[in-house]
Amino acid sequence: MLYKKNNTKKLNPELFHKPTSEYRGAPFWAWNCKLEQKELEWQLEVLKKMGFGGAHMHVRTGMETPFLSDEHMQLIKTCVNKAKKEEMLAWLYDEDRWPSGPAGGIVTKDKQYRARYLLFTPYPYGDDRAQIEPTRNSASASYPGRTEEGRLLACYDVELDENGYLVSYKIINENEEATHEKWYAYLEEMGEIAWWNGQTYVNTLDKKAVDRFIEVTYETYNHTISEEFDQTVPAIFTDEPQFPAKSTLSYATEKKDVTLTWTDDLPDTFSKAYDGEDLLSGVPELIWERADRVPSVIRYHYHDH
Repeated sequence: MLYKKNNTKKLNPELFHKPTSEYRGAPFWAWNCKLEQKELEWQLEVLKKMGFGGAHMHVRTGMETPFLSDEHMQLIKTCVNKAKKEEMLAWLYDEDRWPSGPAGGIVTKDKQYRARYLLFTPYPYGDDRAQIEPTRNSASASYPGRTEEGRLLACYDVELDENGYLVSYKIINENEEATHEKWYAYLEEMGEIAWWNGQTYVNTLDKKAVDRFIEVTYETYNHTISEEFDQTVPAIFTDEPQFPAKSTLSYATEKKDVTLTWTDDLPDTFSKAYDGEDLLSGVPELIWERADRVPSVIRYHYHDH
């Protein structure tokens, strides 16, 4: 699709000596200030003089022009027209910074689309021993903190042997005393941070959330410059979509919060995928190695799912 001249049976020597735009570099073009039409057009001219075949119009920290606003889209259109005139390519970028998904927080203003994760902890909400760390204010969506604003899904009585291997476990009631160690599983929603303009990352495990991202970002581009798709605009760059990662204990008997990749309907889709297997009841096997040294089937299924 991007290299239509590759369909010829023989290399054109002239094309080799003087490659057209699609065969030249196309850097991330950082849009990180108040955008001005004349400046953008001039920078495209400079990029052409440097030998580039185009550029990715990449929103970066510092851009004062609101992302996906009418003004932003008009400048995108201006740059596409300028690139066409200069016989260059204008690559789109689908996010306000990165990783792709929340559209700079536009999508996640609606809480139903926010990333979720399972907080697995020996400390219930309100316990002063918990080390509460809010979501890190960075580009990464992989390391959420503890918000204490989620809902309890289950409590566990967990028995480890002297070497820290998992001997037994079972679900118990919230107010029930554990015979061994009591652990809690909460479904939490990622906290708001400045990186997402006061919002959160998106729930990439939820099709409705991803559909909303496509509607907000891709359809806005589509309405603005669709006539140049596969022409001056060869593609849209999507950047490192992710989800809150599984964390681990540093050692088996450590008492601290860990997080597990999760979403609202994960137990349901898991059960359907694995003949009724109950994911929530087997959470301890996602954390500890079994004392009988038998590989955990539910852990394998969890990561596979």
